[in-house]
Amino acid sequence: ICLTIMAVWYRSYFIPFGLALIAFLIITTGGWIRINDAGESCPDWPKCFGTWGFDISEEEQEQWWEDNPDEIDSRGAEHRYTTYQIFTEWVHRALVGVIGLLVLYSHYTAWSLKEAIGSRPYKIHFVASTFLIFQAVLGYITVDLDNAPWTVSLHLFMALVFTTSLLAVGFFWWSGQENLPENLKVKDTKSKTLNIISTVMLLLLIQLLIGAYLSTSYHRGACGVGTTGWPLCSGKIIPSLSEFGVLLQLGHRASALVIGGILVWTKMKMNDQVIVRAFNIAIGFFGINIILGGVYILSAGEGEFLGWISLMHLLIGALTFLSVATAYLLHVVSKGEQSNVCKKNN
Repeated sequence: ICLTIMAVWYRSYFIPFGLALIAFLIITTGGWIRINDAGESCPDWPKCFGTWGFDISEEEQEQWWEDNPDEIDSRGAEHRYTTYQIFTEWVHRALVGVIGLLVLYSHYTAWSLKEAIGSRPYKIHFVASTFLIFQAVLGYITVDLDNAPWTVSLHLFMALVFTTSLLAVGFFWWSGQENLPENLKVKDTKSKTLNIISTVMLLLLIQLLIGAYLSTSYHRGACGVGTTGWPLCSGKIIPSLSEFGVLLQLGHRASALVIGGILVWTKMKMNDQVIVRAFNIAIGFFGINIILGGVYILSAGEGEFLGWISLMHLLIGALTFLSVATAYLLHVVSKGEQSNVCKKNN
């Protein structure tokens, strides 16, 4: 038992990777909230209808609205949320609380191991911890502004940045503790390669934010539903462009095709097997997501969209971004290891 505990502690770089997994779970529950139409089911923050629980009866909700008229959301004081809807928001917030405590533990561990693994993992961990605080503040703003589309997009942006920062901590921690394994080391560490990968990351992030804005601003059906809405828009190749929702939809679809082509082109230009594998995974996810986007429109009835497809669309989009982000981080960490070897040889 003691040897097992020592082995786990020795490989303490698994801690931030575990936190990244929880962060992805938080993104999942955030999407779960949206598809259950529960984005405003806890009108106050950090409490929920003035309590720390989720079983809030309709009578208790009514009383709370009467006592707090300034908190009435966009649905009005007459609207009532189900226990299930409130539970989805409650779970999301509970996970944020849990990861907050675990981030503190991880932060302390990185600090206590500075002499063994170097100071860089701790410094990056400090940034990740700061991102978590920003994410919590954005959560409050999102609730306070009744889930305005731009706040939801910004909330997703910060969630992805936070998750990526945890992966960065994990890889630098791993490198400082025992070096990356050979099958994760990037050999092509030229700056040009890194610039290309970072550009693809930025494009994927913008695409995700546009998608989040689309789904929460109720423009998802701007081109229609069924065969009228996809792959054409309102049954036309070039529909009327007078509506903002139509422009947003067409822009999202066109950028998806462009980014898909860029992913394939980038993969063909890469010589390093680690980066190629990461881009193969990203291309696979991206292809699935294009199909899901079409199925989402084709399977919709009048005003009725399948929530689980929307959630899968979000999560696979996030995984596409994180796949490319992983390639970026492995490039940076591998370049650092090569520099250290050169310094030792000199």
